Amino acid sequence: MTIARTKLLDESRPTWVHCTSRCVRRAFLAGGKYEHRKAWVADRMEMLAKCFAVEVAGFAVMSNHLHLIVRMDPVAVQAWPALEVARRWLSVYPRKYLKDGTAQLPSDAEIAMLASNAFKVALWRKRLANLGWFMKALKEPLARRANREENCAGTFWEGRFHSVPLLDQPALIAAMVYVDLNPVRAKMADRPETSDFTAGQQRIGARNRHAAATKIVKREPQQAAALLAEAGLNEGARHTEDGLWLCPLTRCQAGEVLANQQITVDDYLTLLDATGRLIKVGKRGAIPPELAPILARLDLSVESWLATMLGWRMFGFSSALGHAATRSAEAARRGLQWIRNRCPLFAKRDEAAA
Repeated sequence: MTIARTKLLDESRPTWVHCTSRCVRRAFLAGGKYEHRKAWVADRMEMLAKCFAVEVAGFAVMSNHLHLIVRMDPVAVQAWPALEVARRWLSVYPRKYLKDGTAQLPSDAEIAMLASNAFKVALWRKRLANLGWFMKALKEPLARRANREENCAGTFWEGRFHSVPLLDQPALIAAMVYVDLNPVRAKMADRPETSDFTAGQQRIGARNRHAAATKIVKREPQQAAALLAEAGLNEGARHTEDGLWLCPLTRCQAGEVLANQQITVDDYLTLLDATGRLIKVGKRGAIPPELAPILARLDLSVESWLATMLGWRMFGFSSALGHAATRSAEAARRGLQWIRNRCPLFAKRDEAAA
């Protein structure tokens, strides 16, 4: 179950996509007295990320709309055994529910019986790697739950969803920062770490927990295990994002990534923090010295970066986002002459190419 936009994607290769979806009732997705619904959305996303063949690089749950940056992996799903495919699918669409609405997962025997149906397993395998089915599995239960809460019926979401392929590394990182800073831009938060229900806030929290765990292990090696358990920290974390359900920054790569375009967690959070401070005051002002070097590695100008981050819906009116060369290659794949650039980030490169 897909929409026309998703058919533009080459499903044989993983592609990062920026998806947006709006609520028909505008302020009533999760705003005002419905603020608690943001937790519904975040919890559902985390659950689906563990069931579908998908990686989530970024998200932001706003009062009347939702942002997601995802990459489906049709290759990974082919390696899953039939039992795994059946278990994952039935976790997303359980066949039985308790009286309070809680999903009741089937027994191992029932899963084994369903997994023996080769036709169904092949169908589920395909759906678990499909962007349209992922968005359907995310939005449909949320709509029904919200309608029950409001004691009403009818359309909850505005259309299906809008998706824009992110063709190269600068496009991906720009989209991630843009999405993470949505609450700051909307004046719902004053910094990334207070931007609730965003991927950026979760990455900051994971980094802080890892740093705290490292300090405890160094200072109190004898009592480290007990202290970490008491604080809810992981003693064996291998990196700052270990245990986080989001895709690690080391895997957030699009297109051909040059050696100097590798972005670490600290690089990304520095970029997010510096940009957020400028967005908060709504001025391009004095450029923080730590901002320019990271953008230079991504082949982006500071002026264009700030124009984009201070803008409105900069990522919503393109059929693909990236530098001129990557858009040209994507246009050729689609049988088009050209894909128009609508984002100031890549305007100068387009002029140079012309």
